[in-house]
Amino acid sequence: MFAEKKIEFSIHTDLINIENIKPKETKKVLPDWYKKIEKHSIHFRNIKGCIPFLDNISAGYVLPLPQDLYIAHLLTDENTGKKQSFYKFALADSFNQHQCNLYNINGPDLQLHGIEQIGGEGSFLGNKNGNNNVIKILNPWLIKTPPGYSCLFTSPAYNENDYFSIISAIVDTDTFDNEINFPIIINHDKYPSFEKTFKQGLPYVQIIPFKRDSWKKKISTKTKKFNNNFKYFSKLIDRYKKLIWSKKTWK
Repeated sequence: MFAEKKIEFSIHTDLINIENIKPKETKKVLPDWYKKIEKHSIHFRNIKGCIPFLDNISAGYVLPLPQDLYIAHLLTDENTGKKQSFYKFALADSFNQHQCNLYNINGPDLQLHGIEQIGGEGSFLGNKNGNNNVIKILNPWLIKTPPGYSCLFTSPAYNENDYFSIISAIVDTDTFDNEINFPIIINHDKYPSFEKTFKQGLPYVQIIPFKRDSWKKKISTKTKKFNNNFKYFSKLIDRYKKLIWSKKTWK
């Protein structure tokens, strides 16, 4: 059993009781398509029996979208006749910018990254985003880990919002003392044009804490040992789970 570590999520006191924006254990929001698959068994072996896959999709925590977000991606502007994207966050009309800054949520002054910051038009991320500016979702949660621990921030594994994903990154959350905000890339290659509202509470970031270590690769040869293979393959089902797996806990 691994020693238990603590990751702390803190937020302005005014927002602490809003349940559907609180960080959740990833295991509590597994994708529907996965939950609908029949239970792994001798008679029907499937991905539910793959513990490494389950470890991946259930690792860490998820952040829910703090506000409703409306995106009209590359629709024709009635005034100019040109293709443009439009973004709107809930609360932006009713909250002034001071309140939004206090809570670190998106307000009337929408935060965008210019397309040049992702390589410009024609770049990999530029093309994927429809060669448009990059919208940024402000995150009201301050995230802290113990000394020597960082966090990987990525879109929820195999549970991504199909229309956009965050730009994945690693942050040293033990020493970084500000909220981490998340630029998003629209899946323009899948949805060249769409209009949609994404609801507050939608899981959009997966957080996986890890201990920072230095590594050095080693290249070597190997020989198969029959005894090890025999022990592993002598089990009819759940071999990895019974013989290899170390259970990970996220609370």
